[in-house]
Amino acid sequence: MPLKRLFTASFFAVILLGTSTHAFSEEPFMSAKQYEDYSVRYQCILNRFHDDLEKKEEALVKLDEDFGLNEDNFDAFDELASEYERDQDLLDEVRARVAETCPGA
Repeated sequence: MPLKRLFTASFFAVILLGTSTHAFSEEPFMSAKQYEDYSVRYQCILNRFHDDLEKKEEALVKLDEDFGLNEDNFDAFDELASEYERDQDLLDEVRARVAETCPGA
């Protein structure tokens, strides 16, 4: 009987370990650096085309295409953005890069 319990406990441990390892080993949809790059370009587009809605829309569509964003993964991006928006160092870096690289910022 103890051998059967040991087998059962081991079986569940392997299942749980495998599941948790898989969950933690998945890469995020977009790295923090990629999110920073996306955010800088996004802000530059808003600044550059603030008075031309058509050009702004075209530029934003191109930006999403460049970063592989689409309807299928927008929810994942939105969740990740919420996480990255809590990182003040990341946001400070975005603001600094926008001020440095975007005309009219």
